[in-house]
Order: sequence, then structure tokens, then C-alpha cells
Amino acid sequence: MAVHNFKNTQVVVASNIITGYADGDAISAEPNEDKWTQTVGADGGVTYNESNNETGTLTLLLKPSSSSNSVLKSLYKSGESFDFLIHDTSTNQRITGEDCRIQKMPPFSRAEETEGMEWVILAAYYKED
Repeated sequence: MAVHNFKNTQVVVASNIITGYADGDAISAEPNEDKWTQTVGADGGVTYNESNNETGTLTLLLKPSSSSNSVLKSLYKSGESFDFLIHDTSTNQRITGEDCRIQKMPPFSRAEETEGMEWVILAAYYKED
């Protein structure tokens, strides 16, 4: 029987371990484009098209009280490139992003209960192992 534990997943952004995740879809990563598409000709012949787009997106949902918000805010303000690593130790899955930038600051929002702050990180080179 497989057992899931969120604590088995670690995200490192610019050498900083990210902590203070909000409830919900706290870590989400995916390539920006499908690897393969297909074109069907008038005679029904199929051609597969391989994309050379290596970009991807990492989305993190953090509590407003997370100390990682200040790390990400500093990276955003600097405009400098950085890398990220996601490692799920239960499956040994690794996802990396190189030459990354933070897309924009999360929107400011406050409510009666704590809401997550969504950070979107764009990667020029995204890879899943």
C-alpha cells in the first residue's frame, strides 16, 4: 500500500528551502507546452511534431506568515536569474528549473481566514527526471 506524506517533498529555490505552505494545491509544476502534437493530412496521414520548447512553470502557494515570502520577494525585486529543485523523496522524482524568474508579485488579499499567496516561477529550462 502506498502512503502519501507532503513532508516527503522539498522545494529549493535559489538555494533556499521553501517552507510555510498554505492548504490546497501547494506545489504545482508543469512544462509550458506539450512535447508532441500531431497534424493529420487530407488523406488521413499523421505527422508528429516534436516541440523544442523547454520552458516550464512552478507555482507555490504559501501562507502569508511564511518566511519564504520574503525570499521570493527579494528574488522578484532583484530581477536576477535563479534555479529551483523539487524532490519527492518517496518516489525519488526530481524536477528542476534553470534560468528562472518570478512572474509577478502575488496579489494582496486579506480575509477573515488566512488565504494563500500564489507565487508563479517561470523557468527557461524545465526538466523532469
